[in-house]
Amino acid sequence: MPLFTLADAELAYGDLPLLDGASFALEAGERIGLIGRNGTGKSSLLGVIAGELQLDQGVWKRQDGLRVAIVRQEPQLLERSTVKEALLAQASVAEHHLEAFLDRLQLDPQTPTANLSGGETKRAALALAFASEPDLLLLDEPTNHLDIDGIVRLENLLARQASAIVVTHDRAFLDRFATRIVELDRGRLYSFPGNFTSWEERKAQQLAAESIAERRFDKFWAAEEAWIRRGIEARRTRDAGRVKRLERLRVERAARRERIGNVKLSLGAGQRSGKLVAELAGVSKSFGGRPIVKDLDLRIGRGDRIGLIGPNGAGKTTLIRLILGTLAPDA
Repeated sequence: MPLFTLADAELAYGDLPLLDGASFALEAGERIGLIGRNGTGKSSLLGVIAGELQLDQGVWKRQDGLRVAIVRQEPQLLERSTVKEALLAQASVAEHHLEAFLDRLQLDPQTPTANLSGGETKRAALALAFASEPDLLLLDEPTNHLDIDGIVRLENLLARQASAIVVTHDRAFLDRFATRIVELDRGRLYSFPGNFTSWEERKAQQLAAESIAERRFDKFWAAEEAWIRRGIEARRTRDAGRVKRLERLRVERAARRERIGNVKLSLGAGQRSGKLVAELAGVSKSFGGRPIVKDLDLRIGRGDRIGLIGPNGAGKTTLIRLILGTLAPDA
């Protein structure tokens, strides 16, 4: 019996349909990678599964007593003096159990919440979710803010999780995590067995077939439109059926939701001069007596692509703000 079933689901915000007759079922033990372009409604779908959002129409059923935990893309902790106090105030979890998962994710329970980095906040929310021992875990961009060690620890914990659905753009994470890929595309859900690499291969074949079918449809539709414009022969009684067929073609063509929108943006490039983008010389910055950078010399040229890595809380965001000039150095 599936953990939950979604059938003919409809959900819209204003004129934008996020779910348009979508159907989906999850079996116990599955690890789903939920993918789709930004803005298609993946986070909203997680909200429906978690019971936080109601469908406009459709059927939503889940097993009685199903325990679901969700970790949002940007989790918020309650304002308390320490991480442990904030999490215990947020949900009823055994204290020793919570401390065990905080330890596995390398986060001190006594860390002041005011001092948490984005990655440490994400690890705290993940620890609470795992400690609640859910039957189904929902994660929205879980690798955002996590350092490399944090991602490895998360993967190890997920390997022991009964069932999970993860929204992420991390291809390598999906390849290691997913047993099935579910794509949200133009309001519908499409399922592909296997990991992300398998999905890419199958999707390329599907898109090629879809493109051929749409070209054939558009060619036939264009020919019928040309015929109707010729006028007099289209008005003959014996051609009334053909006119009605054209009306149906028009409706079908208008209802087709394109994969790529028709909006075209033209951005004027500002005047660019020189190859130097940013230069830092002897830059130092500390917080609370803790040095973030010291005597840093850095030159960034146009075209450079820099990967900035380091453990959570090391000061990566602070360094970016220094480079951008939105934070002043101490020296």
